[in-house]
Amino acid sequence: MQKINRRKFVRNSMIASAGAVIAPYILPSGRLFAATGSRLANHVVFVLFGGGIRNQESVKKLYLSTQPNSSATGNLMVNMLSGAPPIDPGYTYFDPILSNPLSSRGTLFPEMRYASGPTGHYNGHTVAMTGVYTDTGLNLNINPKSPTVFEYYRKHSNPSKSALNAWWISEGLGPYPSLNYSQDPDYGPLYGANYIRPATLFGDLGQKLYADASYFQTDELTRIEKIASFLNASFEKDVQDLPGIINTREDKEKIKKFFIDILNGTSQMEYALPPGKPLSELTGDLINISAAGKVLDEFAPELTVINTFNLDICHSDFSGYTQFLHKADYGVGWLWNKIQNHPVMANNTVMICMPEHGRNLEPNNLVDAHGYFAFDHTNDQNSREIFSLIVGPPSVINQNSSFGTASEPKGESIDVLPTIAHILGFYNDIPSGRLSGRVLNEAFV
Repeated sequence: MQKINRRKFVRNSMIASAGAVIAPYILPSGRLFAATGSRLANHVVFVLFGGGIRNQESVKKLYLSTQPNSSATGNLMVNMLSGAPPIDPGYTYFDPILSNPLSSRGTLFPEMRYASGPTGHYNGHTVAMTGVYTDTGLNLNINPKSPTVFEYYRKHSNPSKSALNAWWISEGLGPYPSLNYSQDPDYGPLYGANYIRPATLFGDLGQKLYADASYFQTDELTRIEKIASFLNASFEKDVQDLPGIINTREDKEKIKKFFIDILNGTSQMEYALPPGKPLSELTGDLINISAAGKVLDEFAPELTVINTFNLDICHSDFSGYTQFLHKADYGVGWLWNKIQNHPVMANNTVMICMPEHGRNLEPNNLVDAHGYFAFDHTNDQNSREIFSLIVGPPSVINQNSSFGTASEPKGESIDVLPTIAHILGFYNDIPSGRLSGRVLNEAFV
């Protein structure tokens, strides 16, 4: 694991002004109901692969065999899936961090479906995190209409828990920051999650982005400033001024200290890289996963959702896509190791991994430097083919199991939220008619 001192980061004069916009926003912790269901585990980590992954390069392990003039096959995701990596002189990869793939420690759904709506990033993320299909077009300025998994968890779980128990860790552009709470009047920001964008907050990459004002889209900056203004005003209110219960000053100070300690080097970042690999090997996905590991170390949250985004390069660079896919897999293995060595979360955590959507069967007309064709995601059937892997303690999760085939798919995107609710014991408390998906019961002992 790579470590780096961040004292020079805190000296950057941009931190003070940029932090007001991009700093983690800490949401009130009001809840109304205690869960009536029993828990299967006390922690869930959901890794939502953004950008789109084809089943061909993931669970089907076809590697380059779908490209013209190539027959090379192999497993790009050696930490998650069983099977040997490609034998290809042009392919470089990290050695596996896990001695046995995660598929042997849980249940694989190799043929799930993203069954309805546009196969775009806004829709894919929204469906996964709300459990509801949506036909809404891309809009970077609004929160989803239906409640997110964070809102259901925080409203219908143990009322003694605060927002420290719910974290959304993602890329910051596009729709992602808006997915920690919805527009629903029965839920909304009182029940949202703490949100951070690791690329902004950690490392030299964050320093570069702070200094580059042109990085921010105008509409994004305005939206985040509006959210920050609302939350800053809320922090100064007393309990009687807002419905529900706001975060305690103690919780806010814990998060403030957490980030200050990282920025001034008191607490060093550990990055999801093999020993000896330089920081130049980091991807945005690995930065997100590394930040998630830091949050888990500090707060042991009950619900954590992390997204990746580098895989979207497949629109133009297939070779880069395969490398990013392999590195994201390494990050998942690294994170699972962190969980299993955690004093609170070890043997008490279920991890779920799923792409937001797939990618087209036929390529577009763009060719990368190695002569390989790129792929979009434009609503063909292949772009609706996804997979999911659910990993956890053998007393909770069926080990080394697989359900679903291409002819008989098992599960849909909308099933992850009910499954998380089932694990954390609040599924039966969600009002009837809110969710149309099901619990993926095949995964459970």
